[in-house]
Amino acid sequence: MPAIKEFILFRDSMPRAADAFQAAWLRVDGGAGPDAYAYRRNLVGNPIDGFASGAYAGVAEYWRSDAEAPLKAGADGAISGVDATKSAHFLAEEFIIKEGRGAVKFMSVLRRKPGLTSVEFSAAWRMRHPLVVRSVPEIWGLFRGYRQNHVLPGQCRHLDGSAMERPIDGIVEIWFDSLADLQATMMSARYREIVRPDEETFVDLPNTRLFVTEEVVVAE
Repeated sequence: MPAIKEFILFRDSMPRAADAFQAAWLRVDGGAGPDAYAYRRNLVGNPIDGFASGAYAGVAEYWRSDAEAPLKAGADGAISGVDATKSAHFLAEEFIIKEGRGAVKFMSVLRRKPGLTSVEFSAAWRMRHPLVVRSVPEIWGLFRGYRQNHVLPGQCRHLDGSAMERPIDGIVEIWFDSLADLQATMMSARYREIVRPDEETFVDLPNTRLFVTEEVVVAE
């Protein structure tokens, strides 16, 4: 059975360094809470060139024991300087495609290609796309871990509770041993020839946000 995770994607309303945002986050961070059995903070330190516009300042991940329990957004929404009207909040199903973690974590916020239903998007991403990536050993071999998080239907809203014009459909997490391995993957001719064309069939790439994070384990 896939795990249920709660995500909060924080959009900062002020220009500040990652360590200043982290300090503000820590001042209101209440931990995992009784309804979450694991919690990780992801500080966005390096948006990928060409996809930096609209990147988030931080991503909270909670592994939940009960999808029906009250959500965590209330406390985290109190972070000084966070724009709740542009931050995002949702529940998702986590699918572990490749178990493991590494020193560098890459995250990508995905929206489905216009014309696809959420079911069609999830099927293409979960069932077909991993097979395409595995077919390229020089890319698959650099992945230390690979997880897909599929947003539950109707769950994605802004942190203030308002509706999103273009809701998020998924978040991918991929770990590498080094930033050089991540860059080698993104710049690989085989990625551009084989993997990228498959992504174009189900992902709205112009509205994708890619970034490298510093992952902090708070509770596990």
